[in-house]
Amino acid sequence: MPSIPLAIAAPDTGLRAVAQVAVEARVGSQTGLFDYAVPDALTGVIEVGHRVRVPFGKRTVTGFVYALEQGPSVLELKPIEALLDAEPMLPPVLVELAGFVAAHYLVPLDEVIRAIVPPRVRAVVRRTVKRRRQSRILRQASAATAVEAVRLEPAQQAAAERIAVSLARHEADVFLLHGVTGSGKTEVYLRLLEDILAQGGQGLILVPEIALTPQTVARFAARFPGRLAVLHSSLTEAERAAEWWRIRRGEADIVIGPRAAVFAPLPRLRLIVIDEEESSAFKQDRLPRYYAPSVARWLARKTHAVLVLGSATPSVATYAGALSGREHLLELPHRAQGRPLPPVTVVDMRKEIAAQHFSPLSRDLQAAIAGSLERREQSILFLNRRGLATFVLCRDCGQVRECPHCSVALVYHASLNRLQCHYCGSTEPMPRRCPACGSRYIKSFGIGTERVEQEVRSLLPAARVVRLDRDVMKTVDAADLVFEQMVSGEADVLVGTQVVAKGLDLPRVTTVGVVNADTSLHFPDYRSSERTFSLLTQVAGRAGRGSQASQVFIQTYNPDHPAIRHAQYHDYRGFYREELEIRRTYGFPPFKELIVATCSHRDEARAERDAKAAAEHLSATIGVLNLGDIEVLGPSPAFVYRLKDEFRFEVTLKGTDLHRVADGLPRGRGWSLDVDPM
Repeated sequence: MPSIPLAIAAPDTGLRAVAQVAVEARVGSQTGLFDYAVPDALTGVIEVGHRVRVPFGKRTVTGFVYALEQGPSVLELKPIEALLDAEPMLPPVLVELAGFVAAHYLVPLDEVIRAIVPPRVRAVVRRTVKRRRQSRILRQASAATAVEAVRLEPAQQAAAERIAVSLARHEADVFLLHGVTGSGKTEVYLRLLEDILAQGGQGLILVPEIALTPQTVARFAARFPGRLAVLHSSLTEAERAAEWWRIRRGEADIVIGPRAAVFAPLPRLRLIVIDEEESSAFKQDRLPRYYAPSVARWLARKTHAVLVLGSATPSVATYAGALSGREHLLELPHRAQGRPLPPVTVVDMRKEIAAQHFSPLSRDLQAAIAGSLERREQSILFLNRRGLATFVLCRDCGQVRECPHCSVALVYHASLNRLQCHYCGSTEPMPRRCPACGSRYIKSFGIGTERVEQEVRSLLPAARVVRLDRDVMKTVDAADLVFEQMVSGEADVLVGTQVVAKGLDLPRVTTVGVVNADTSLHFPDYRSSERTFSLLTQVAGRAGRGSQASQVFIQTYNPDHPAIRHAQYHDYRGFYREELEIRRTYGFPPFKELIVATCSHRDEARAERDAKAAAEHLSATIGVLNLGDIEVLGPSPAFVYRLKDEFRFEVTLKGTDLHRVADGLPRGRGWSLDVDPM
């Protein structure tokens, strides 16, 4: 909506100026908007995006002006008490964006504004904050001189030139840049940024997580010294506010960050890049549950910016859209400098068990790691599960030790010498006897990254082993320090979770092993095959980045599964065709939409009763509106049935244009809605 002063209403019109304000108060309102009268002193001064102080019940709160309109003068409205800033804090496009997110994801507007504006920025008292360096790698990159551009290869040049045409025309086009791992997608982004910065524009780069892409951040910082702002979760509130104001004032031309950076207040936005667009990390798992690529599409259309979606393994929905012409498809089918993709060996772990080999590392993988060590090369071992053991079992009574607050098994962490819940964070000592039957025959089973690290140290005592997972990443620089050890050659083997799957370019790595490819394969999630294929392909892509021959081993108990079979041959299109038909058969995205409503309550019977009532109400609403293409599934227990002492039941809507029944969805205490769940 245009950011223009409101004209003073003539006295005889019977109208007065009214402001819709998104108040800073968690009141459970469906919209989060409340009407206030605009005092005469502020008429013609107040604008959309201004921060104001307003009365709310018996207290005074702050809020943001969402809209200005004319209302009947006889309407009794409380007046706005004060304007808190000379200029609107939020630019008009971000106010509209907040409205879109609130409407599409069915959340109150004030929740969206909390996600857009950092807490310290929303505070009435503003403080000056000294900016610190954000990480060791960014510090080194910022201190370096600008890096000269690498000459683009023909496929890269063709992609950059095609996107540049849309940039020059100010067309809000969407491009899918599908490039195999190591094909040079980042260099294309850098070249495009050079062009738009030369024209006075700005760019936004979204990555799954800053910690996963240290080299990417360093390359941007080195190429554009002093012009980069980095937003990430490790910043303090004061630092985040300082960076936000720097962006708002137009002092940074490029913003790089995870999903929340999509709300960065860039005034001259021309280019949005979403790297690894298929990542589920772009979905916010708490209020407001937005999906950053969808938000970016709206933002690109509104600002006439170009949106580039980059990936080696695009999401099935995105690739289907590109093939249908909804996006422009650009492909980088080969690695830069003619390097081949590494050969992949699938190891059937059933045969290892049959041969009485019980190590988590197969014989072939052990030999490969030893060979790399002898040649002074490096290895990466990937397992998407942290801890020493994934569950603790009594071999007498069969009881698995579960979290007392959540219906999940506790994981044993040797570094803590404790059991830990990966959902609520609660811990307890490793029991010496079974709490249920008193038996001493209680033992940990399954493997996590700690166990793999121990196994490598035991098999290869000379190997210098480092581990990278959430347990290690407790400080801002933890990931950077581990990465530096690999770059400098101070480490031989890197063991990690998905933190090591993407964004690392380590030329000395010649052996990559996926310890268990099945960990994400059998989740009750329609995207489990897609996620598995993507992870396997991305992990395999860490090998063969240098001149030495490389090899990848995928260990699995399901060697014939399509995700594993196609990952073995780096065959994205083969996987896509097979997966698309499964989605078509069962009516999953991109063929149908999903909304999941979850009811949580400490009383199990109450949660089930409320969920059943909601499902019946939705079914009746669909019947009255004659919307036979929408179906109600459930209620059914959630995957994690009990979470933080609350029982959870889900009701799922599946169909097309589900917002037609949005008014019938359950709201209020105990309910959460997830539109387009990931």
